[in-house]
Amino acid sequence: MWHRSGSRLSGFANQTPAKILVIRLSAIGDILLATPLLRCLRRRFPHAQIDFVVKSAFADLLRHHPALNHLYEVEPSAGRAGLRALGERLRLQHYDVVVDIHKNFRSAYLTRAARPGMVLRHRKYLVRRWLFVQFKWNLLRKIAPIRRRYIEAAGALGVEDDGGKLEIFLAAEDEDAASAVLRQRGWDGKAPLVALAPGAGFFTKRWPAEYFVEVARELVRRGMAVVLLGGGQDRDLTEEIRRNISAGAYPLAGDTSLLVTAAILKRCRALIANDSGLMHMAEAVGIPLVAIFGSTTKELGFFPQQATSQVIENASLHCRPCSHLGRSRCPKGHFLCMRGITPMEVIAAAEDVGALAQGNGERVSG
Repeated sequence: MWHRSGSRLSGFANQTPAKILVIRLSAIGDILLATPLLRCLRRRFPHAQIDFVVKSAFADLLRHHPALNHLYEVEPSAGRAGLRALGERLRLQHYDVVVDIHKNFRSAYLTRAARPGMVLRHRKYLVRRWLFVQFKWNLLRKIAPIRRRYIEAAGALGVEDDGGKLEIFLAAEDEDAASAVLRQRGWDGKAPLVALAPGAGFFTKRWPAEYFVEVARELVRRGMAVVLLGGGQDRDLTEEIRRNISAGAYPLAGDTSLLVTAAILKRCRALIANDSGLMHMAEAVGIPLVAIFGSTTKELGFFPQQATSQVIENASLHCRPCSHLGRSRCPKGHFLCMRGITPMEVIAAAEDVGALAQGNGERVSG
C-alpha cells in the first residue's frame, strides 16, 4: 500500500507508483532542465502514467516528449477559476506521487488539489542563496546544479541521475518549417549558420548589443550566416543588430514557435547566447554553445553542463552575483560583469567549440 510515515519518507524506493505528476509551470530553461528527470522517471517506472503540468506558453517544449502520457496546460488568463478547474481534474486522477519542482503558489495549490499519496520537492537553498547574493558568503559550492536537484527530488522513489543531456523532441513539420523559414528569409543553404541570442530576461544578463554587432560582423567576415533568435520582446534588439551588419544576418526573434526555433538551432554550427532559455535549448538539441554570464554565477545552478559548452564570465569581480535572477540595472553603475567581456574573447570561445568550422549546408545534429 502507498503510504507516508508521518512527515518522513520511508521505504518508497521499493514501491512502484502507478501515477506520477510533475509540476513545472515555466519557463523555457527550467522546463528543459526538467527533461532529464522525466527520462529518469520513465526508466525507473516504464509502466507508470507520468503526466506534467506546464503553462500553455511553454507546453510545446514537452509536446512530443516520449516519457509523458499527458500534458496539462495552465492558461494564466483563466485566473483562479481555471486553476480551480484544473485542480479538480487532477484530483480525479488519484496520483500516487506529485513531484513539485516549481514551488510557488500555483504549484502548491495544484499539489494540494491533487491530493496525492506522496509529495516530493527539490531544495532551493533560499537562505544560502540569499547569503551568497547579499554578503558573498558562498555556502553553495557543493550544491548540485538545478538539473540534478530536480532528479534528486525524486530520489525517494529510487530515481537516479543517468548523466544524460537535456532533451527536446521535434515533429517532422517543425523540421520542415525551420528549413522553409530560413530560405524564405534569403539564406541560400551554403554559408554555415551560427545563431546569436542577444536577449535575456533582465538587463544585467544582457551582453551589450554593440558587442553582439561586432561578433556578428566577424562571423559574416569569416563566411558564416548569422541567425538572430529570441522571443517577441527581443525583436527590436535583433533588428538593431541586423541594421548594423551589411548582409548575412537573419533576424527571427518572435517569428517562430519554440519547436521551430529548436529546429533552426539544430541547423546551426553553434549558439552564442546570454544566460537565457535558448542557452538551455542549444544543449537540448545538441549543438555547441558559448554562454555569456554577467550578474549570475555557477553556484546558482544554471550553468550549461555539456562538454561542448563554454562559459565566458568576468570571474574576477567581487560584486558577482548581485542577484540570483538578474537586475534592471547594475547596482554598482559600472556593469563590468558584461562590459568587461570583449567580442574577441567570445569569438575565440566560438572557435574553441567549433562554431567557425568550415563546411557548407545545414548542420543537423542527432
